[in-house]
Amino acid sequence: MPAYIYWGEEEYNLENAVKELRDKVVDPQFAMLSHKILNEPGEKQILEAARTVPMMLGNLLIEVRTTSLFFRGKRSLPSDDPIMKQLAEAIEKLDKRIHLLFVCPVERESGKKIDSVMKLVKTIQKCGEIIEFPAFKYYEEDKVVQWLTKQAEKRNLKLETKAALSLVRDMGADLRKLDMELEKIAVAIHPRSAIKLDDVKDVVSTNENVFLFAEYWLNNDAGKALSELHRLFEKNDPVKIAATLQTVTRRWLKIKTEAKTKNSFEISKVVNMHKFVVEKELEKLRKIPEERLFSLRESLKNTEYKIKSGELPPQMALELMVMEN
Repeated sequence: MPAYIYWGEEEYNLENAVKELRDKVVDPQFAMLSHKILNEPGEKQILEAARTVPMMLGNLLIEVRTTSLFFRGKRSLPSDDPIMKQLAEAIEKLDKRIHLLFVCPVERESGKKIDSVMKLVKTIQKCGEIIEFPAFKYYEEDKVVQWLTKQAEKRNLKLETKAALSLVRDMGADLRKLDMELEKIAVAIHPRSAIKLDDVKDVVSTNENVFLFAEYWLNNDAGKALSELHRLFEKNDPVKIAATLQTVTRRWLKIKTEAKTKNSFEISKVVNMHKFVVEKELEKLRKIPEERLFSLRESLKNTEYKIKSGELPPQMALELMVMEN
């Protein structure tokens, strides 16, 4: 009677766990028939799905994506409603070939928890599995380093502790971003499998150069921005430069917006970065009007379109972006 609730604030770990269960349960040859996804379904629809009888010999994975079912104040039906009682009973009697997975992402810093006293939750706890995927805080370096080390092991890499710590301090606790950086480093050191501190510094230094270029661009210093951009072109794909700029400008705008009502410590929790990094960014943005940030974001969006559509060569598109802003 396999039923599961995967929930929590760390979307990256949650989605990876969903993928692992799919790979374990679903036969790829019959994926169209053995895997269903229900997005924000009503309780009756979930009940009907739970009562499904598989048509084939293999497993059936029913993936229910919901942000309301297990949370107080958000459910459309009370837990003692007849439909909810029937759903709990149906889960207790699930066909052994049916895997009913509830995927429940939670907004960061919301403090939301699934309702542990709810009968449906207790039923799944008894006959299935409930796993929380909490988001790491910016100050939980040791936990993030452990996670990053395990990610390296999955790639048959050995990540030096100092290298892992340096990467976490440079990139913060954004797991998706950290995993992408790990992939970049793996490619850069191939065929070696041991990642040392210098390897991390080499990759991060490239990012720092992008940040320096972005700062010149932010301050409308076209001369220095173009000079730094040309240095970046020597070792970096223009498309990747544009992608990094998207991350940087999005973060700037978020910090600038949050600064209207929050202090640096509160902002650090929202953006999941060290407080001192947020303070440095706030100082950088202090004299920059919000309209300037919106303008840069729009210009970057148009530039990426010109690159992807083939309207302009990538390098030329980025150069024009700098000169026009």
